[in-house]
Formats: sequence, structure tokens, C-alpha cells
Amino acid sequence: MQALALLRLQQCFDSQFPVGAFVHSGGIEAYAHVEGFGPDELEALLGTQIALGWGKLDLATAILAHRAEDNERLDALAAEVEAWKAIPGQRLAGERVGRRMQVLARRLFPEQAGTLNVQPPQAPVIAGALAQRLGLDEEPFAVFYAGSTLTAALAASTRSMMLSPERAQEIAVALQPALAERVRKVRAGAEASLYAATPAADLRAHQQAFLHTRLFQS
Repeated sequence: MQALALLRLQQCFDSQFPVGAFVHSGGIEAYAHVEGFGPDELEALLGTQIALGWGKLDLATAILAHRAEDNERLDALAAEVEAWKAIPGQRLAGERVGRRMQVLARRLFPEQAGTLNVQPPQAPVIAGALAQRLGLDEEPFAVFYAGSTLTAALAASTRSMMLSPERAQEIAVALQPALAERVRKVRAGAEASLYAATPAADLRAHQQAFLHTRLFQS
């Protein structure tokens, strides 16, 4: 059952799964417009995101959603995430991806996700709730979710800046120990990890909406 649950969750996070996640860069595209921002700076940025950004807020949200016992708790969690996402583009991106994932999950897995109805449908909440309903245990889900978030950020980076796929894989390997440790710490204190503190990245994410030309919506 764990293997089947993981396969189904991987399907929902695949780049071919039609939720529109591939059109969002999390503000990385704005950084790519900054002179001197290259692979080393990207690695430092993603390291900061793991320590204080999505490695806190989104990961903790997904884990707490996995632990949630009812839809009321999921709605409260989603509202808290909305409050933390002050940048409109980031907040709306989470809603759009989450809404589409929720609709498709109900269609593809009606027995497990037929009653899934989170409002507002923030993506980390939907991911955690869906993994729980599919029967995937918390630890493999948390590791998978964290790794998928890093992979998505690197995929966006290869499209928006001078970054080879080989260098992106090197960055992934370099950051994996920190990511694994972050998963351990957030699982041990998920409620205390439910925040983000990346003001510079937030500013870049806001600036992205005003770029003269851009590839990503956010």
C-alpha cells in the first residue's frame, strides 16, 4: 500500500500533471535578472529557503495537513498559510496549484479524496491532506515533498538563468543533507516551524510581477 500511495503522489507532482505548477518560479526568475547572480548564488538562495523559507512554512504546513483529523483543521491551516504569504503572486500561485490539484485528486481518487474540500486550497495543505488520504506515512511523504520542492526550484532555474542541468544536479546533491535535516527538525516541531523569514526573497518575488519580459507567472 505504501508503494501504491507513493506512486500516486509522484503522479500528482510530476511535471506532466496538469496543475500549472511549471509556470511558477517562486521568484527565482527575478533573481536571474540581477547582474552577478549565478549558480553559486542560487545554491546560497536555495539553502536559505530550506532554512527559513519554504523549508519552514510550506514543509510544516504539509506535515500538519498530513496530521489533520478533519476538514475544519485543514481550513484553519490554509487560512494561516494565506496570512503568511504576503506577496500576492506567491499566495495566488499556491491557491491556483492547490485548487487544480484538489479537483484532479477528487476525480482520480474518488474513494480516498472525494471529500477533500479545503478552502482556501493552498497547495501545501492539499498535498499533505492528499498524502494522508492515499495512505502514505508521514516521514516518506515529508521527504518526498521537500525533495520535490527543491527539484521544482532547480527546474525553474534551468529555464530562467544560465544553469546547466548537470550543475543543477550538483546543487541538489550539495543541499540534500540540509534538506534531510530540515525534514527531521520540522517533523519534531511542526507547529513551531509554521513561519517564513525571507524578506529579500519576498521582495524579489514581488518585483517579478513588474519585469519587462518574463517566462513565469510568479
